[in-house]
Amino acid sequence: MDAPAHEGGERPSSPEWQALVAGLEAEMPGIVEDFVRAFDERVLYDREAVPERDLRDTADATLRMLVARLAGRTPTADEAVLAATLGVRRARQGVPLDRLLEAVRLDFRVLWRWLQRLAGEEQRAVLVDRVEWVLTVVEQYVDEVQQSFLRETAAMQRDARLATERHVSRLLSGDLPRATSIDAIAQGLGVAADAEFDLIAVPIDRLERAQEAAAAALAAGAVFGHSHGDAYCLFWVRAPHERLPEQLAQLPGVHLERLEGLLAVARGARAALALLGSTPTPDRLVGVEELWPSLAAGRLAELVPGYREHALAPLGELTDYQREAVVATVRAYLETGSVHAASKRVFCHRNTVLNRLATFRERTGLDVQLPVEAALAIVLLAAGPPAG
Repeated sequence: MDAPAHEGGERPSSPEWQALVAGLEAEMPGIVEDFVRAFDERVLYDREAVPERDLRDTADATLRMLVARLAGRTPTADEAVLAATLGVRRARQGVPLDRLLEAVRLDFRVLWRWLQRLAGEEQRAVLVDRVEWVLTVVEQYVDEVQQSFLRETAAMQRDARLATERHVSRLLSGDLPRATSIDAIAQGLGVAADAEFDLIAVPIDRLERAQEAAAAALAAGAVFGHSHGDAYCLFWVRAPHERLPEQLAQLPGVHLERLEGLLAVARGARAALALLGSTPTPDRLVGVEELWPSLAAGRLAELVPGYREHALAPLGELTDYQREAVVATVRAYLETGSVHAASKRVFCHRNTVLNRLATFRERTGLDVQLPVEAALAIVLLAAGPPAG
């Protein structure tokens, strides 16, 4: 690649300028030392990420390449790819872009100081005529480094997203992962395998809404998302005393809290899928405490077909009004645990509540004032009102 043209379209090739550039080449060890000293004063990089030898070698190669461009020479093959390799290496070392560009622009200050020192008063006019040229050469190199850095950063982000997706897929797809796989998945996701997690599952047709609500957290790697069966799951490491972000709290789905470890996340995703399948799509975020009766009712129907219908059949002997009133009152009592509160909810006297609870007991054999029988009643009524 040819060096950039001087203002007016010509390369700076006057004897005085070439002599100054030759002086820079002769003083290169001192120039590199000045650059390293100035760099250290600013503490631009994490020195564990960018070792001293790396910094010095890069400074020497960069300054020599810039001096060659200042002289108007065509860069060598190594010099032509220097900006690309530097941008890639610093991106992989985790150097922030603004720090990298500040370090590269430091080349101009160091070179200009040395040019002033070499020119003296006699050749001051030569420098004044070339200041824009020096800035152009350095800024072109800055732009090349920046573009290389940005391309590599974008590629790394794509690779990181793909790697994250693969790890999350291993966790939530197929069979439950083995313990050895859990450790590898945790390492890939950058989390502790035994950390405490929260998980939200929404029906798959709400996937876009969930991704939009968690977009910033997904992009930052603070939340992980993946489809699981007919659901889309989001999970994240739970912080102490953390409150659910408002955007996620408004999602319609299932929320499982305090899952102990990544393996529990895998199991939780399967449980959430079953919870979603056991009830009509929720219009808000709900927990296990609200959904367990529907899940239990479905499981009971699988294990003992017809049990619910047989247990509630005697209620069918009541009139529609009587049956609806009894069931509504029983539900109110089961939800409140109080005759007084139930009477307020269904707008009747407490004695009426007691009479309806007695009717339910006589017909089904379940005394909902006894906790163990109340639990079975909750399950039996979770599948909807009994048939008339």
